[in-house]
Amino acid sequence: MEEQISLFSVLKELHTISGFRISVYDTEQHEICAYPKELGYFCTCIQKSKEGKNSCLEYDFKAFEEVKKTGQTYIYQCRFGLYEAVSPLYHFGVLSGYLMMGQTIDNSLESTDYVYSKGLTCITDKEQLKEAIHHIPISSKDKIVSCISIMKICASYITFHNGWKPADKDLSSRIKKYLNRNYASKITLENLCKEFYCSKTTLTSTFKTNYGISVMDYLTGIRIDQAKALLQNDSLSMKIIAQTCGFSDQNYFTKVFLKHCGVTPSGYRNNLHGF
Repeated sequence: MEEQISLFSVLKELHTISGFRISVYDTEQHEICAYPKELGYFCTCIQKSKEGKNSCLEYDFKAFEEVKKTGQTYIYQCRFGLYEAVSPLYHFGVLSGYLMMGQTIDNSLESTDYVYSKGLTCITDKEQLKEAIHHIPISSKDKIVSCISIMKICASYITFHNGWKPADKDLSSRIKKYLNRNYASKITLENLCKEFYCSKTTLTSTFKTNYGISVMDYLTGIRIDQAKALLQNDSLSMKIIAQTCGFSDQNYFTKVFLKHCGVTPSGYRNNLHGF
């Protein structure tokens, strides 16, 4: 029987092969674990500068968003010329995080010169900058590409064994929070699948299992409750209330409200005043 390798072991072995830093991020783009745990010396020095730290976050954010959008490994160079790569991680078909490899440069003189010129914008001490660059792992472009290919295999392994699921990122609770915040917007199952990067079957079954109600019925319930609260304000027209609560038009609002409450919105408002 095949023995499953722990996530930490995957990171450690991948680092041993590549010499690069390997890390895992959750879907909110927070680093959860890494090997080695500390950033490389060059990145540590760069991020002591506010400008440098913001640049690193900006490039990483763009990479995560690209992976989220395409579902594919994304390879890029940061502002300072270091190679990075990000692969998606899934848990039972749902995007649950990212595997990142990087903080390396290729062995060309041009690459080192580029890192030096860009590094001067954040590390003004030239001797410190030279020392920081000296600590950056250097590899041939062929090795970098090969290591990234191995990283993709590792990401597939972690996904296959469902080896990564952030404990506080339950899909159903995230859907619920999203609906509570965005009920006034146009929401479809297709849009939700794109938002949470999962199939329609996974989305609907997970939510129903945890809350005993379908996604769309829960959304309708929120909208009805909000409409009831707004109906207490006589100055608001039915059209405004319908739009505010996410109904496509007044007629549809009336139809849904009647179905769920046994009375029209106007009738409900009249009942509030004892008419």
